Amino acid sequence: MPTTPSGSFKPRSARQQQALRLRRFGMASSTYLLGLVILSLCTLLGLFPLQSLLGVGLAFVVVNASFLAAFASGWNLRFKEPSLTAPQVYVAVSMVALILVLGRDVHFVAAPFYSVLFVFGMLQLRPRALAAVALYVMACHTAALVLRHQVYGGGLDVRVEAVTAITVVGAAVWFAMAASYISNLRARLRQSLDHIAALATHDGLTGLWNRRQADLDLEAAVKHAERQGSALCVALVDVDHFKAINDRHGHGVGDEVLKAVAGSLQGSLRAGDQVARYGGEEFLLLLPATTMAQATALAERLRARLEALQSLPPGEAPVTASFGLAAWRAGESAADLVRRADQALYRAKAAGRNRVEADSLFRALG
Repeated sequence: MPTTPSGSFKPRSARQQQALRLRRFGMASSTYLLGLVILSLCTLLGLFPLQSLLGVGLAFVVVNASFLAAFASGWNLRFKEPSLTAPQVYVAVSMVALILVLGRDVHFVAAPFYSVLFVFGMLQLRPRALAAVALYVMACHTAALVLRHQVYGGGLDVRVEAVTAITVVGAAVWFAMAASYISNLRARLRQSLDHIAALATHDGLTGLWNRRQADLDLEAAVKHAERQGSALCVALVDVDHFKAINDRHGHGVGDEVLKAVAGSLQGSLRAGDQVARYGGEEFLLLLPATTMAQATALAERLRARLEALQSLPPGEAPVTASFGLAAWRAGESAADLVRRADQALYRAKAAGRNRVEADSLFRALG
């Protein structure tokens, strides 16, 4: 079947993906601003030196400006993970460790700051990458504890430092485990969304596009033909005497006939052509960049191939189909194009079935 529908379930464009990354970066920047506000409050309360606050603030500006420049210039697209989530998290973790070293009395910010970074990482990073972040957090915090004891010595309360360290390690382990669980939920949600998308765009029996998707694709094809001035043909295909097949052999055999017809049509089309189940035993062929002469030759080949199928029990007459063709005319709507193909199909049925009929305008011009 075609690889990408033209309906409502389109993947994001490159521009939309980059815009989403910028929004995520804006969210990350807001956490830097929140952290700076908390540190400013600590400075007012005498818990964090003003000189350290100014240094951290300058570092925040440099870090955010660097990442913003990477996104604005498209430089981030050179990386395997263009969102740069992991680098942002690693830099921020390093900043938290630096804050702990610069301020003796701000140990209480460690756990909440690290937790915010874990939540941000969980939005994008896979469980293995988040586990690596957890190890980095523990390594940075350990290094910060060592430096704090070297800088502040006996001015630290070892009990508080120990409780803080245990809290950080516990949070790191918990978030790493939670990331694995959330990743599994994401995978299941993605599968459910894919299934819903398939139900919305595909026929459940044949696996072809359904009528809704066919109408969307036809509208897009007509607009493209109008812009480019290119040829476009459609064909309606109807399985002959299908009600009799169901009445004589049962609906199970009828379903197998429809699947066989769908497979034959799909397997015989050219690259760029599309086939959809349009309703009941009727199929729609969308043939872009195709003249009526080319469409007629293709339809004759498809008709002969369907007649050669062995889709009924041995000894039964072969399954046949009738084809109605129409070529798009400038200014014509998709609905009018299908209507003319339906009229041609009616003439094919009236003329004895198992035949190809072109729309009346083409026959008159011919």
